[in-house]
Amino acid sequence: MEFKFVRVTIRFIIGIFGLAILGSNLLYAEIAESFGMGPRAIGTSGAGVASVNDWTSAFYNMAGVASPRSEPPPFGSQGASEEAAGKIRLLRDSSSPGGPKANEKGKVDTIDQKLAGEVLTRDEKPAHELGMGLLFQATLPSIEAQTFGPQTKKNIDLAKKSMVYGAAQLGLIFDTRTLFHTPKNLPIRLGLAISTPMSAIATLNDTKIESYNFMRYGREAQRMLIITGLGAQVWKNRLSIGVGANAFSGGKGKFDMAEVEIDPTGTSQTPNAEVQMDLTPTVAPVAGVQYRQQIKNKTIMAGLSWRGEMYMEMNPLNAAATTQLLAVDLPLSMAILDFYSPHTFTLGGTYFHDDSLKVSLDLEMQLWNYYKINPARELYLEKKGISFKKMNNILLVKLGAEAKPGKYIQKMRNVPLVARLGFSYIPAFTPDQTGYSNYLDNNKIGYSLGASYFLDTNKIVKTPVEIIFGFQHQIMLERTSTKSGDVLTSLPYTSGNQPDYSYGGHVIVVSLGAQLRF
Repeated sequence: MEFKFVRVTIRFIIGIFGLAILGSNLLYAEIAESFGMGPRAIGTSGAGVASVNDWTSAFYNMAGVASPRSEPPPFGSQGASEEAAGKIRLLRDSSSPGGPKANEKGKVDTIDQKLAGEVLTRDEKPAHELGMGLLFQATLPSIEAQTFGPQTKKNIDLAKKSMVYGAAQLGLIFDTRTLFHTPKNLPIRLGLAISTPMSAIATLNDTKIESYNFMRYGREAQRMLIITGLGAQVWKNRLSIGVGANAFSGGKGKFDMAEVEIDPTGTSQTPNAEVQMDLTPTVAPVAGVQYRQQIKNKTIMAGLSWRGEMYMEMNPLNAAATTQLLAVDLPLSMAILDFYSPHTFTLGGTYFHDDSLKVSLDLEMQLWNYYKINPARELYLEKKGISFKKMNNILLVKLGAEAKPGKYIQKMRNVPLVARLGFSYIPAFTPDQTGYSNYLDNNKIGYSLGASYFLDTNKIVKTPVEIIFGFQHQIMLERTSTKSGDVLTSLPYTSGNQPDYSYGGHVIVVSLGAQLRF
């Protein structure tokens, strides 16, 4: 009977807590960490910490919000003077089908260099940006257990639940020089990045460690992201730095329930309850730096970014109940810890080959060794003599490239199109699950494709609009967990509930968005 009561009580507490969380508007998310922020980065597998300078900079590298918009414009009419753009169109239109004439090609190159200078000059003026995107992903995991106990199928079904969802992403860069005079007119810009799951503001998922749980997908990734900060050029057109913060929420709670009936049928009841919740906002720091060096008509960039460790903790989360029968007091001590995100350091470089080709390589280290579980669960495991291996620190490799087909294909010379591709390797941060725990993560290899198409000014918009598409496919390399020892005697779980198993799958990500600079 006491077990039935405790089960009903816990359901009541979690229900109230869920309502409290939905009322909070400062939550952290992993959607961007799992699938990317913005269609441009998705198309390059997230590579570009050294060169990112659009609305996604708040997530990838805060220094990028102030980075100069110095890459030559993709096409003559985008961001250049009408006079210079007209000269390029005239020269190219008058060229033979095989390309510009020999004596005109030099003029084209000269004007291209002039346009690059004009864009640098534009950076003397306040420059704002608005970006938006929709992201859809389908995680298709598979878990194959060697044997099935009474809970195995249920646990597998729960692990694979809610694996298809989307997010709306929005970003803004505001140049403070619109309102203030900055030293030597150096750009100081405010960046904001928001990613909101379409399913809910947040889906809490502080599960038992023996449950099958994909750590970066499903409910684990469905929560809101808000990052904001400032970036500044401290060395004109050379060095940019940025600092900011992730918005977050935590706190503590208390539940008092009286007149609780002990019902052996397990029927849901409504006790005379009182709830007190203290939700306190907190932040995790982000910081970044970008450096660029011009070598003749080539540009080399280096970048470094850091996102601080983040998690939400509700501790203590105490509950006190008094039964109607015999007035028995039943105190419960609980805690919740979720939304964990590790310290993440990214080092990268970008090489610009004139205005037609850009290649980026990033190395990202995630310090999962500091992974935490909530204090109440930690105490429970200690009493039961249960332990689990620490998570592994991992090093991700990301390679991305961007090119203008019109530079190499004559028939596409006047098509305002940019193409992208990328590759990534993401090692698993979970160790081999040989004991009580079942944390799931795979080594993943991925590839990505993307493109941008530029719409010129028209009767509706006064600035060119970049339409961006990104696609990514991550392959979850199959992994096997072999349980060690005699689980029938050494673990408080039957072998049927914790059998040997293998798992893998695929992740498909599609994103479409638009960007305006003004």
